[in-house]
Amino acid sequence: MKRLAHLGVLAGLVSSLWLAPAIGRYETATALPEEQVLQILNNVPVFMITNDKGEPLTFEIPNPQDRNKKTQVFTFFINQKDAEGALNAIKTQQPEIGRVARISAAALSGAVKIALESRKNPVVGVDIIPSKPQLEAAVNLLKQSGDLVERDGKILTKDGKPFIGGTPLFFLADSKTGNPIAVEAQVRENGQTRTQRFIPFYFDKMQLQREVDQARQQRPELVKDTGIRVVMLDNLVATMLSTNDPVAGQIQLVQTPEAIQFALQQRGGNNAQRPNPANQPASPQRPNPQGGGQGTNRSR
Repeated sequence: MKRLAHLGVLAGLVSSLWLAPAIGRYETATALPEEQVLQILNNVPVFMITNDKGEPLTFEIPNPQDRNKKTQVFTFFINQKDAEGALNAIKTQQPEIGRVARISAAALSGAVKIALESRKNPVVGVDIIPSKPQLEAAVNLLKQSGDLVERDGKILTKDGKPFIGGTPLFFLADSKTGNPIAVEAQVRENGQTRTQRFIPFYFDKMQLQREVDQARQQRPELVKDTGIRVVMLDNLVATMLSTNDPVAGQIQLVQTPEAIQFALQQRGGNNAQRPNPANQPASPQRPNPQGGGQGTNRSR
């Protein structure tokens, strides 16, 4: 969770070219080793609340397999502003803990690793808090596509099951087939420029829309008959771990420039220990931040 060496790779695009559909459907993407999936996610900054020793603040819930035991839940925020809201709530509700609490950048791979481990050992769990506006944008897209419906004030899947939310990722797809569209880009890293082909999934819908609008102005034929679609993070990770197409190794998750900049500032200006769930965590009560994200994607 403490390696953020390649945060700026996708933030340093010099130019990009939208290409043809990359894979048949995202549901049948690529089976990758868990280690490779985590390596891809290791480049994606997310945020935790830690104490001054870098120990994550956690909360406890009843163990789903044994109600006499507890599950310790680690909370990760996709958006740094949501983390700030939670931190302010802790400072108000639990001032002794809030006095030494701070926001620390971590890697998304840490959250996913805990989620995967929790399937085998429910002693730990993970709560990934998505951006509320992005989750609302995802719900609207899924309603438009017919994947979600609203009945009696409740949001349901098209087969009638409750929609449990999640962390949405937006991608450009072929309008007819749903195939994700790949990008070939000039990337600057460590002072050098190289060409990289990847399939971008964005945490921010408007960020993707701006990229598409720019491409449409420059090369309109490249984005003809395309549209923005959405998939939840847990579904994408499950796909990467369970199917057999080498193209999935080109999947990249694109954080917002603001999140990347915030994470780089945290890394450069904070000499405290990086957050590590292996540390003995502090355990405040779960904060109740005002305006916090809804529809969390909790894996235990």
